[in-house]
Amino acid sequence: MPSPVGHALGGAIVGLVCEARRAGGGRGLRAARAALASPLVVAGAVAGVLPDIDFLWGRHNMETHSLGAAVLAAVVAWSWQRGQTRLALTVGLAWASHVLFDWLGSDDTAPLGVMALWPVTSTFYFAHAYVFEAISRRYWLDGFVTHNLWAVTTEALVLGPVLAVTAWWRSHAAAPPVARS
Repeated sequence: MPSPVGHALGGAIVGLVCEARRAGGGRGLRAARAALASPLVVAGAVAGVLPDIDFLWGRHNMETHSLGAAVLAAVVAWSWQRGQTRLALTVGLAWASHVLFDWLGSDDTAPLGVMALWPVTSTFYFAHAYVFEAISRRYWLDGFVTHNLWAVTTEALVLGPVLAVTAWWRSHAAAPPVARS
């Protein structure tokens, strides 16, 4: 299961994809940075991490780690900001990215997987894909820090370039043609 860093990166990618317009008004690094600071990117990053709130009541990977919860989050976002369909879409898809990443990640705590199709079923789903390392919460074990640092580094190496390319793409999407003299 990815760390909050991996989930935030995934949610930020969703936010960039859901942007309606090219942010920043220009091209290049400044425009890419402006795209990363947009409200939808921030909302996506937050929504990408939020399913782990279930740690507070001890039901990790259960109801909040489902497509049903993603739909509920989208409805709440839409109700909170009436008419902001793009925000609701971003929140729902970023929440769903958390479910996807946990499904694709390693898991070492029973029950394995996520309750992805709740409320339709309470079955746990696990891809056995091991794309992301499990983040250890067993701080007393040898290698706790190095394992988790490696896991977060791997997430950054996998998702960071995707975020960078998406930010570059958003900063160039629908850009007016450059006049040549």
